[in-house]
Amino acid sequence: MTDMKTLVTGLYDLLEPADPVDRKKAIKAAMAMLGDETAGLDAKESKGGSGTGAGDDDEGDGGEYNQNAARWLQRNKITAEQIGHVFHIDGETVELIADKIPGAKQGEKVINTYLLVGIRELLRTGQARFDDELGRTECERMGTHGKTNHATILKTPGKVMTGSVKAGWTLTAPGLTAGAELVRELAGAA
Repeated sequence: MTDMKTLVTGLYDLLEPADPVDRKKAIKAAMAMLGDETAGLDAKESKGGSGTGAGDDDEGDGGEYNQNAARWLQRNKITAEQIGHVFHIDGETVELIADKIPGAKQGEKVINTYLLVGIRELLRTGQARFDDELGRTECERMGTHGKTNHATILKTPGKVMTGSVKAGWTLTAPGLTAGAELVRELAGAA
């Protein structure tokens, strides 16, 4: 058991020279790495807001997210902890780390993979837009690529995304909502 005074003094010494925004990021990241709730930290940051921590500033949740991603997180009540179960974020690098992609059929798994790629790009760039090669590569990595019918599945992606194999894909409003549901589902399964 660590002496509380020593722990607090050590944390103070580490955090004191850092910028206040970086302090919050470091504390939240350490809490997430320890598997502890960060919701209390988020609620204090969003003065009278929804408690999601996404806030109204340009950097979003504790400075981790761009404005569009922060707005999406807030609108869908997605927490940084839930994001951390599905994506690993390190600076401008965002990696899908989910163990599996939900879906009863191959087509659902392909579309769900593309939805998660769109959410990854939203978190990374602020735009839920990506080229087909990114989606196809992620499908191959996650084991959801339908070798014989992949292109056929993408001819009718439903209302969740718009675009084409040649032009690339953009998540629609229903796609962004479906992506939020996927994040919640995957975070709940973790």
